[in-house]
Formats: sequence, C-alpha cells, structure tokens
Amino acid sequence: MTMTEQSSTSATPASITQVPVKSVVVVQERGHSYFVALDTGEIIYSTKKLPRHRVVRTVSATVGIDTKWPSEARDADELRTATAPFDRWENEQYLSGNKLLDLLDNQVSSNAVRALRYVSQNLTARNHWFGTINDLAAALPLPKRTLERSLKELTTINALKIRSQGKNWPTRISVHPWLAWRGDLLFRDAACRDWVGLRSVDFGGQ
Repeated sequence: MTMTEQSSTSATPASITQVPVKSVVVVQERGHSYFVALDTGEIIYSTKKLPRHRVVRTVSATVGIDTKWPSEARDADELRTATAPFDRWENEQYLSGNKLLDLLDNQVSSNAVRALRYVSQNLTARNHWFGTINDLAAALPLPKRTLERSLKELTTINALKIRSQGKNWPTRISVHPWLAWRGDLLFRDAACRDWVGLRSVDFGGQ
C-alpha cells in the first residue's frame, strides 16, 4: 500500500521592513559628491572611490636633523624644504572670507584686513609668509606708515606675529592658524595650540 503524505505547512511570506526616509544633504568637495544624513552626520554614499589597499607613505627625512623645524626656517626655501617631506597636501590653501569679514564687524580697519588677506593668500607653507615690509606695502599698495599701523593692529588682536630676522634674512610674518593655513591640515591643530600657548596635560601616567 502506497501512502501519499501531504505537507501541512505552507510557505511563510517574506516580511518587508519599511525604512524611514532620511533627510540628506549633498556636499561637494574636490570634484566629489558626499550624501550626508542630516540627523546623524553619516555619509550614506560617496562618488569618491577609496583605494583597495591602504596607502602608506614613507618619509625619508628627519625633521630637526635633515631639515630645520618649520618654526626655525629663515626664508621660503628653508620652510619648503622643512615641510615638503611631511605635508601630503602642501599646495592646499585654507582661507575663510567669513572670518575676514568677522574682523571688520569687530572694528578692525579695512587696511588691516587687506594686509591680512594678502599675507594669507601668499603663505609659503603652514601659516608663514616671508618678505620685506616694503614688498608688502608695494603689493597692496599702501603707504609704508599706513601698513605699519595696520600690522600693529593685527598683532595687537593676535591675528599676526611678526619676527624681524636682521638685514640678511626677510621678515617672517605668521598668521593665526585658525584664520589661514597652507598645506596638510594634520598639523594645524598643533599649531593652534602652540599659538595660544597650550600644552598637553601630564597626569603622571607611565
């Protein structure tokens, strides 16, 4: 006798979970688009394709031995030599027009802002510019006496630091790193801490 067995169980239909729609903003940077969720900041999709393998850079120079420390460079050539092995994005410039306008709103003179903008746009590397005061006055152009008053105004509010290096070397003008920067941003946070005199706290750990 042949027995026919029929399954009593039926296929369970697949369940569908509805995913809520997120508010997304598109950010454009260096020719690529990033789709970012507004509520979490998560990058949902990017047109930039990441490399399959980790890119490792080899630096063959020792700062302070093979090159000068950037803070010790006496002219543009020495500064470029000091930063080139370590700054992957050495030609990238970061300058916010809004920050310059904020200075005008805080009663900084227009001539001072013009001087700051010129120096910021022509940084050699990091946050440093080299040249003579006469060169700067001719480039703006401004009378030398007016320029000197403007530079004094900027040093008073801690936007600039000016270091004279004698007759054989150009004047070194440093811009607050928060206002302007040229090169790899990896080093900007440390420069900001040095600018305001902050140091890492020692908790006595081993």
